[in-house]
Amino acid sequence: MPKDLRQFLAELEKKLPDEIVHVKRKVDPKFELPAVLRKLQEEQRYPAAVFHNVKNSAFPVVSNIFSSTNRLALALSADPDNLIQDYLKLEGELIKPKVLRKAPVQENVISGTKVDLSKLPIVTHCEKDGGPYVTSGVAVMKNPETGIYDVGIFRMQVQGKNNFGCLYGAYSKAARIIAMNDANNKPTEVAIFIGHHPACVLTSQTKVPVDTDEFWVMGGILGEAIELVQAKSIDVLVPARAEFVLEGVIPPNTLVPEGPFGEYPWYYGLERRSNVINIKTITHRNDAIYHDIFSAHQDHNYAAKIQREAVLYQRVKVAIPGVKNVSLPISGTCRHMGYISMRKDFDGQGKIAAMAALVADPMMKMAVIVDDDIDVTNESEVWWAVTTRTQPDKAVFMVPDSYVSELDPSAYSIKDRNRRDYLNTKWAIDATKPVGIPFEERADVPRDAWANLNLDDYISK
Repeated sequence: MPKDLRQFLAELEKKLPDEIVHVKRKVDPKFELPAVLRKLQEEQRYPAAVFHNVKNSAFPVVSNIFSSTNRLALALSADPDNLIQDYLKLEGELIKPKVLRKAPVQENVISGTKVDLSKLPIVTHCEKDGGPYVTSGVAVMKNPETGIYDVGIFRMQVQGKNNFGCLYGAYSKAARIIAMNDANNKPTEVAIFIGHHPACVLTSQTKVPVDTDEFWVMGGILGEAIELVQAKSIDVLVPARAEFVLEGVIPPNTLVPEGPFGEYPWYYGLERRSNVINIKTITHRNDAIYHDIFSAHQDHNYAAKIQREAVLYQRVKVAIPGVKNVSLPISGTCRHMGYISMRKDFDGQGKIAAMAALVADPMMKMAVIVDDDIDVTNESEVWWAVTTRTQPDKAVFMVPDSYVSELDPSAYSIKDRNRRDYLNTKWAIDATKPVGIPFEERADVPRDAWANLNLDDYISK
């Protein structure tokens, strides 16, 4: 069977049954559904959750899929301890899509005046959100000059029966496509698919070149050709095994107030002037499952963690071949802070690695460089290295007035540092030991004495 959301959930039940829970009680999609996830988080539990009975909707909701490294590994058929390298292999395997004439996602077609977004179980997550938001919808659009497809997740606020206010990052490919159409006063056709195999959704956060069709990338990450079908009302191909597809257009040069919205830094993204999407047609599978990403929480952050770590690893490795590993910890929202371990061959190399890291991703705000004996997936080790291996006046450097993100709550305007915008100071800590100078040795029990020790032989149950 081709892969889709249903196949993944069945595999999750079979292989990781402790990582999925079912909620049979009726829940309100406004606050109550995310409240269940928030209570689980309070108990340090992050299972995927299926809500079978959602108020005012005929469709169940699955959420919190991405908030576990084990589930990310399952989605990618990868080793949890080697996720970055396994992911890079998949991303590099471009697979041509397969176009179908008929598709499960078009088993039901709703168009014209019958389109009503309120029939979908769209969730309101945070207390001051401007309304319900589609958080897992993957937008599909074509470059008007090349026909190359781009896919990406962007926040979409419900504004009436058939409209969204939709915020795209200023640096995104989608923003460039919309700008190209705006310049010719033409609408941008866009399809939003909701609910598919997690590997398809993860593709939306890749950082491949603009001349690479992301449906081909999706096939590589999925491990098989993505099946597509022609949309019903616009000239766009859409995933055939998605649960829902919303077909629409972005009117040229039209902006509306949108927001606030609980964003990936776990603060509210402020109200902004954003694009409009007019939905013309909704198609969905029989017994469709709505996928929600739990915004402003770990599910939101982990949905882009591995892809961004892969970009960081690749781009730093160009400058520093001795890179061992990288990590974007949840404490830095899996975007703003990166840890990089490396084999240091000569002094000054740590700062080169830091500079490469800071330019690897526009959102990267802080880089911490450590030696290759430090496990960057263990924050205690990273900060132990910082506190024991640095002379701060030499280890720390800063790059002011750098682009970071409009959603960084501490970002400022070049005109007024008290006004929120997209600039901030990037900074780094080189916590590597000097080369050729004696340094105290790390104290530990001999590895051979404990690494393969079986505690059951020593400790009574």
